[in-house]
This record gives sequence, structure tokens and C-alpha cells, in this order.
Amino acid sequence: MAENKKELPRIGNGIVHESARPMKVYVDENGVMYLCDKDIDPTKPLREQACWTCDQVLFTRGD
Repeated sequence: MAENKKELPRIGNGIVHESARPMKVYVDENGVMYLCDKDIDPTKPLREQACWTCDQVLFTRGD
């Protein structure tokens, strides 16, 4: 008998996190790149809207 339950992903014995919130990269007038929530107002100062400069965020390429 088949059940109509939604199957949750199983990843080892750790904690499963939902996907990250939508983000967007903006570049200011000085060429500094910021990582921000998707719904910020790009006409206002980015740093005041809790955006991070990309030198503060570590990116991996999976190599």
C-alpha cells in the first residue's frame, strides 16, 4: 500500500537546512562588490542594509 507522504531528503545523521534565501550581487560607484538580500533597495547605501562586501564572504568552487 503506497503512502502519500512527502519524502524528506536524508543526508547522513546531520541537520538538514532548507535552501538559502535569495541573494544578489551589487557593485557600488567605487567598484566594490556587495552580496545582498534580493529585495534590498539598490538606491540606498548597501552597507546600511546589511549587505556584505565580497571580501568578507568566502566562496568555494567545489574543486
